[in-house]
Amino acid sequence: MFAFGATLAFQSPKPMQDFNPTQLVGLIARHQTRLRGLVRCLLVRPADVDDVLQEINAVLWEKGYEFRLGSDFWAWASQIARFKALNHIRKFSRDRLVFDDTFLNDLADLACRRLEQSDDRREALVKCLNELPPAQRQLIDLRYTGGHAIESIAQIIGRPHASIRQTLYRIRQSLLACIESKLEADGDFS
Repeated sequence: MFAFGATLAFQSPKPMQDFNPTQLVGLIARHQTRLRGLVRCLLVRPADVDDVLQEINAVLWEKGYEFRLGSDFWAWASQIARFKALNHIRKFSRDRLVFDDTFLNDLADLACRRLEQSDDRREALVKCLNELPPAQRQLIDLRYTGGHAIESIAQIIGRPHASIRQTLYRIRQSLLACIESKLEADGDFS
C-alpha cells in the first residue's frame, strides 16, 4: 500500500545496445491477452490472475534487456509467465486441492499451444474476410462488427429476414472452410 502522494520509481532495464524501451512496452502490451489467458489456465481466482500478471509484467520489464529484438517474444514471455504462475501455485502446496508440477506443466504446455493456434486461426480469419466479395463483407460487418440484428440488416439492405439469415449461414460456412484450408496449407491445422 502506498501513502497518498507517494511516487513509484521504476527502474529501467540494464542498458543494452539494441534495447528499445518503446518496442519492449509495445511487445508487452501486444501480448497481454495471451499472457492473461495462459495464467487463467493455471490459476482459478481472478485476483490471483491479476496479481501474477502484474508480477510477469514487472519481470518482463526488468529483464527486457535480455530479450533480443527479432526473436520470439511470446516464447520468452510465456516461459516467464509459466514460472511465475507455477511459483504462485507452489505457495499453496499445503492445500489438498493443488495439482502436482507435472500436471501443471502439461496444462501450461497445452495452454501455450492453444493460444498459438488461436492466433493462427485469427490470422487466417482476417485473410479470409479480406477475400470476401464486398456484398458478403458488408453483411458480416453489419452483423458482427456493427452488432446489428438480422431484422435491422434486412431493413438496411432491403432483403427479407430469411434471406439474410441464410446468406449469413452460407458466408460463415465459407469462412470456416477458408480458415481450415489456410491452416492446412500452413501446416497449422489441429
